[in-house]
This record gives sequence, structure tokens and C-alpha cells, in this order.
Amino acid sequence: METRGLERRQNWEEEIRNLEQESRRAFLARDMDTLDRLFSDDMIVNSPIHRVHRKSQVLDLLRAGVIAHATYDSEIEAIEQCGELAVVMGSEKLTNTPDGPLLSRRFTNVWRPEGDSWRLVVRQATLIG
Repeated sequence: METRGLERRQNWEEEIRNLEQESRRAFLARDMDTLDRLFSDDMIVNSPIHRVHRKSQVLDLLRAGVIAHATYDSEIEAIEQCGELAVVMGSEKLTNTPDGPLLSRRFTNVWRPEGDSWRLVVRQATLIG
């Protein structure tokens, strides 16, 4: 019985890790179709520019090029299940232009099951150092 629970947990963590990577790649490429699929319609973001954005605002800012990253890497430090939610925490390093400064951030992403997949419902990112 415990082995089956462990297998489910490993598969669950792997699914969230894969979605995190897919989201990061789609964000870099400004792949709106993928982001629209991965982001919940209820998504809310506490952004590193000290503003709160909804899904439509994030996608509009990406489309307009206001939000754009030349590089974007993340390191997941913790993935935990909290009830029906999956909480992911870690650090990010990115540049906004190819020759721009390397920025460091801490992030928290909250995923929620919707339909047959998980969707990002809450995101927080804070610049550090």
C-alpha cells in the first residue's frame, strides 16, 4: 500500500516538474497558446515589478513585449501538496535582454487541478540582491 502511494507521489512530482519546465519554455518563447492552456483563467500574479496582474494582463504584456526575457532558468527547491494544491518554491535567474544584467528572484507557484491537468493559479516572484 505504501509503495503505491510513493509511486503516485513520484508521478505527481514529475508531472509538476514537467509543467514548470513547459511553462518556463513557453514564457521565454512567448508561446501564448501554451501559456493560455497552462494558466488558469483565475490566475493572479504578484509580479517582481510590484504589481498584481491577472492572466489576461500577463498575456497582454507578453504579447506587447513589455515582459520579455532573453534567458530564464529556474531551480525548484520544494514541491509540496497542500490539500488539492501543489506549491512550488525556488529561485530563478534571468536576463531581460541578451546583454542585460543577470537578475535573481525567489518564486512561488501554486498549481491547481482543473479538468484533466494542473493549471497555474497563483504566482509570486520577488527580485533579490
